[in-house]
Amino acid sequence: MDGQSALLQAVRNSIRVTYPTTEVGGDGQVVVVQFSDGIKFEVVPVFINDDKSYTYPDSNNGGSWKVTNPIPEIRTISLANSLYNKKVKHLARMTRAWKKNNNVLIKGLLIDTFAYNFMHQWLYKDKSYLHYDYMTRDFMKYLSERDRTQDYWRAPGSGQEVWRIGLFEPKASQAYEIALEAITCEEKGYVYSANQKWREIFGSFFAG
Repeated sequence: MDGQSALLQAVRNSIRVTYPTTEVGGDGQVVVVQFSDGIKFEVVPVFINDDKSYTYPDSNNGGSWKVTNPIPEIRTISLANSLYNKKVKHLARMTRAWKKNNNVLIKGLLIDTFAYNFMHQWLYKDKSYLHYDYMTRDFMKYLSERDRTQDYWRAPGSGQEVWRIGLFEPKASQAYEIALEAITCEEKGYVYSANQKWREIFGSFFAG
């Protein structure tokens, strides 16, 4: 067993001592703790470096050590979130709901990166919650138009490479079309039909 797998296994075993009846697994970089009430935690064991970045294990493809630097990313996204009426983080949460509901192959950090980049250039970035339907429509169009040959993007703040794990663009294009239908229903006063369309995108996350 390589050092990365051994570390993750040691963390899993330690968690199982505290939570013996809880499902504890992993996916190569994290230890997944799935509680019976539906709450799930992803635990990442790390070592802090002199520059305040973190080294973490990746047991995939024979094992390797990787570095992440989340503090400048958190600060940069939080600043933009304050600047744009909290819409950056709201959009990131909404997109994670879309990811979960539609099994989209996209990392959380890449969602944050796209939400940050999109909000800087969005026409309604300074508007209120009333424009969240437009925000969904325009962001899904933005995602669908990313370069499908591009392998990674730079995270805001840290500039670290955030790699794609699959094609998210086709499902974004589909969500864009559904958002157009939902907005058309809203304009015609068909509230129930509009809510059903939004649930196709966000699942139970959309309360309507």
